[in-house]
Amino acid sequence: MILFEIRRCFAVQNAWIEKLQSLYNVTRVPLSLLDGDGNLVASFPEIPYEAVNFFATAVVLADFRAQGRDAAHPLVSFIEPGFFLGVMELDADCFLLLGLVSPIRRARNEVLSMVTTVGRPEHLQSTCDLILQVPLMTLEQVKDQLCLIADLLLETRVKKEDILFMDVYTSMVRDPSCLEERLFEQRESAEPHLSMDFEMSLCEAVEHGNRAQLEQRLNTPVSGRVGRMSSDALRQEKYIFIALATVTARAAIRGGLSEETVLNLSDLYCQRMDSLSEPALIKDLSIRMLLDYCDRVGELRHKPTASGLIRQCLAYISVHLHEDITLEQLSGVCGLCTRSLSLRFRDEMGISIRDYLNQERINEAKYLLRHTGYPLSQIAAYLNYSSQSYFTRLFQKQCGMTPSQYRENIG
Repeated sequence: MILFEIRRCFAVQNAWIEKLQSLYNVTRVPLSLLDGDGNLVASFPEIPYEAVNFFATAVVLADFRAQGRDAAHPLVSFIEPGFFLGVMELDADCFLLLGLVSPIRRARNEVLSMVTTVGRPEHLQSTCDLILQVPLMTLEQVKDQLCLIADLLLETRVKKEDILFMDVYTSMVRDPSCLEERLFEQRESAEPHLSMDFEMSLCEAVEHGNRAQLEQRLNTPVSGRVGRMSSDALRQEKYIFIALATVTARAAIRGGLSEETVLNLSDLYCQRMDSLSEPALIKDLSIRMLLDYCDRVGELRHKPTASGLIRQCLAYISVHLHEDITLEQLSGVCGLCTRSLSLRFRDEMGISIRDYLNQERINEAKYLLRHTGYPLSQIAAYLNYSSQSYFTRLFQKQCGMTPSQYRENIG
């Protein structure tokens, strides 16, 4: 009897696997099959074993059950630091996982900061590749996809309003009956409101990508109070956060970031904020948001303006930085002969392709030295250096100190 049940479970799982593979072949949206314990049974595309922890599948499934969801009521979870995972029940022992997907495109250094806690250095390559290639999808698109899947696989009609998002924003509630009384109390307050100059100085720093100015302003004591929008401390911080997110997003757009990137970032930060339950954590997140906007504008302003062809080349380098990148490969990506590419790259970027590759690899090495305890030999191997000694020589030439000295100094 037990053997029969095991065979039946395998047969059911295999049937779902075939359906998911067919669906993935058409949509190219990542799909996975989980068993009743949250273990990964199959995934399309295949998820490297060492990257599975990044998905936190058991946790996501536990959330699904804790919220009382079922086949007609899927769940979309927010995975820190900014990915969506959709969960749908297929039967009592099988669950569909949609994702990872992201509302924004991420740079390689951002991805590195996410995956360095996942496992050993030899796993960074496969995990980074996986995260860099996740499809771009908004929350609404994820919900649309889950509705389509329910219709195709389960012949069940699911409405988008029946799909729960774990970080749904709670709207502000006002009480008009006591508005005049509260206005009088605020007017009588001994402490004046915070000066508009403070807000303007924050926005100016973000708009110009000036991190030093922003940090100085944040660390300078200011007089005055933020307007009282709620008697509840948590809700007050959330309202402040939303107001700050709005004005700084506009500053980032004025600074040159694309409107779509900024709006997606703003949505993402607001969703993350609403999942927090302590005012102090919301304050910390607001500072992270300000610095993030400021850094993105700063990076954009300091990068040489590159043509579309050279941007394709830079994007390829970013994704394949840990591999042996040849001039012939880059030539194929850009559609230029090797000589034309070399001349055009130097003309637009002010640096040769070889020097740019070394520069980017050293920058990535510096990040790993700052934020991980990985041995130099493993960092050198991950970044595709022929030996640790060669890596050390290049690092010292560019940074004026050895990797070990760099790690000691920043420690």
